[in-house]
Amino acid sequence: MNYLLRVIALFALALSVGPASLAAQDGRVIVLGFDGADAERARVMMDAGRLPNLTKLRDQGTFAPLHSTVPAESPVAWATANSGANPAKTGIPGFVKRSFADGLPAPDLGFKASESRALDEAVEGGLVGFLASTSPVERGGLVGGAALLVFWALFALLLKLRAKVAFVLALLLGLLGAAGAVIAGRWLPERIEGIVTNPTQTSEFWEDAARAGVKSVVIDAAMSWDRPAVDNLELLAGLGVPDARGQYGDWFIYTDAQNVFQRAPLGTATSTGGKVFRVDFREGRAKSFVYGPLDQKKIGEAREELAEIADKLGRPGLSDARVDELRARREQLDQTILPRLLALDGTEEGRVSLPLDITADGEAWKVAIGGQEQRLAVGQWSDWYRLTFEIDPLLKVRAITRAKVTKGKPFELYVDMLHLDPADAPRWQAVSRPHNFGADLCEQIGEPYETVGWACITMPLKDRRIDAVTFLQDIEFTARCREKLIMGALERGARLVVGIESTPDRVQHMLYHLDDAEHPGHDPELAATKTLFFGREIELRDAIERSYEQMDELVGKVMAKLAPNDILLVVADHGFQSFRRQVHLNTWLAQEGYLTLRDGVSLGDAGDIGAYVDWTRTKAYAIGLGTIYLNLQGRERLGTVAPEDAPALLDELIAKLKAMKDGNGSPVRTVYKLADIHSGKHLEDEAELCVGFEGGWRASWATTSGGIRLSEQDGKVVPASPFEDNLSPWSGDHVSVAGDLVRGIFYSNRSVTLPPEGPDLLHLAPTVLTLLGVPVPAQCDRPALPVQR
Repeated sequence: MNYLLRVIALFALALSVGPASLAAQDGRVIVLGFDGADAERARVMMDAGRLPNLTKLRDQGTFAPLHSTVPAESPVAWATANSGANPAKTGIPGFVKRSFADGLPAPDLGFKASESRALDEAVEGGLVGFLASTSPVERGGLVGGAALLVFWALFALLLKLRAKVAFVLALLLGLLGAAGAVIAGRWLPERIEGIVTNPTQTSEFWEDAARAGVKSVVIDAAMSWDRPAVDNLELLAGLGVPDARGQYGDWFIYTDAQNVFQRAPLGTATSTGGKVFRVDFREGRAKSFVYGPLDQKKIGEAREELAEIADKLGRPGLSDARVDELRARREQLDQTILPRLLALDGTEEGRVSLPLDITADGEAWKVAIGGQEQRLAVGQWSDWYRLTFEIDPLLKVRAITRAKVTKGKPFELYVDMLHLDPADAPRWQAVSRPHNFGADLCEQIGEPYETVGWACITMPLKDRRIDAVTFLQDIEFTARCREKLIMGALERGARLVVGIESTPDRVQHMLYHLDDAEHPGHDPELAATKTLFFGREIELRDAIERSYEQMDELVGKVMAKLAPNDILLVVADHGFQSFRRQVHLNTWLAQEGYLTLRDGVSLGDAGDIGAYVDWTRTKAYAIGLGTIYLNLQGRERLGTVAPEDAPALLDELIAKLKAMKDGNGSPVRTVYKLADIHSGKHLEDEAELCVGFEGGWRASWATTSGGIRLSEQDGKVVPASPFEDNLSPWSGDHVSVAGDLVRGIFYSNRSVTLPPEGPDLLHLAPTVLTLLGVPVPAQCDRPALPVQR
């Protein structure tokens, strides 16, 4: 009897403590990832006593610089960290990769794809999913039958009507319901265009853990959107999630400045995804529009009309006049209407819009978007606008955004990205797994939050459309919200908790020129400007180090939540360097005789690799962030390099790159042969070489998209100097920099046995899985690091 009572008592205790306590008994594994946290800067700040929590981790456990990937680019690095697999396995070669247009090289995004999906494939669950996945007969029968039963029960059982009367009334209402279901289905488009998809080809360690029965919660996971749901996994996706427009963070300026002429729906595009619209005040009021997602219904109607035209043109007996008429309409649809609807022609005309009304109100302005009005003074950020873009009565895209009046005279209003509303994101472009997890997080922290994978407003600052203070205000807003999400994740009863935070990366990208007095864009007066950042008044020159202190504070808050058996790992995807000088690799290749300009090239061709290169006389070319490809026979349509000649050519290129001189400086520290360090079925998508620059240099902005720097001499277009100062506010970087100069941080609250060469991002996934007792998958390229329990 006593034994039985003990068993009952233990069982009752297990029920009472709940999953969080059980996880604590087993020992949680908590991974904090900080995008861009540089090991050397962290070491210097620890030695100066400025990072007390990270210092405590170092002293009680482990600290070491962490090797990133080659190339050290965020999507590449996080995909590797998530999976334990090198880039030739993950299928993520970089932000930009080489694709082919008619067999000739062209730049393309390497970390995302876009596709059209049938509505029933794109939308699962809910009313729209039901309507999309059933035929008219099926949905009419199901809805009509259900309505018949419900109304019969209402009339006959509750209202006590006579059986025949109840049945007739229920039948009529059932028929109306069936007809409504059939009609509603016809409102919907057959396909959803412009879905941003994830090309990652490997599983992630939290997916492996969840499949093994380990409850896992992940916040802001890079390269983890658009993947199937997994039981035991709650995940909010990060880097890679698009905005409500299907883009990576489009933003908007509305101004009455005299040098701005284009009004909505045209506007003037900036270099980074911004659009500037002129507004005109009349009697203190201006009107414009905020443009959201593609109008899927109109796109579907245009494609349906194209299909009908193709069918008609295939029929015999058409008159010549009718054939001409149909062909003219087809050309109009192909060349004018569809490009407009797909937002390919530079206008916003094909997008669903909401009205923007701006009214002067004393020293402030009333700003209404979609009928939601807020009063804003100059320099004041709005609260969230919660917007609904209606494609048809059943298909809606809900978004959130904020706005700030940045200037009064001339008037200028900044409207931020249209984030997919996490409380009700569209099922075809979900921000979380499972779909309702995003809404659960809103409820848990008591507010909505940004969902665009690159949430911070680096691009408006790069285009000099906002100032550094506005940028830091947004950085702090994002970081505070991410902190709430991460701290909330620790309370969800999971044994594996992962949280990613990106503040160090974004601040270093944009403000390194204020931190680095040697930077050609350094402005001492601007660097000395004071602002409030994370609760402390700082000079702008100190914003980077303040972001590291904020990282340390978050680490301290997580450490305070650790149970005795919990293991904490703190990692970064890469480190950072100042970006002072640009290197135009295609210009250098042209000067060295490896790339030949076509006859008749003009200065206007410099941005288009397909326009300025003579492929029949070119051996090598650069596309992306420091990556160089050979013009191989059998791969490129006009390839000139025989496969057997490639090894010697690569050795020659490496030797010349290492000998490169920029004044008295040597820009190239090392050059990587990617085939020597990567292996996997996607190796063919990678370049032959990746340049590792010394600190201070980076592949040029033009090189990224396959461009070249040209000049005109004696009436002839020739390669210009390959070297140029970087005067952009985007003044810190890690891409194309030698790996040993951009190592990220690695900390643990336990002693970790490290290999002689140090820890690598490839170690993270197998180490976490081993700590959880989950088998390490065959895709992992490194073993687990031994961690003292």
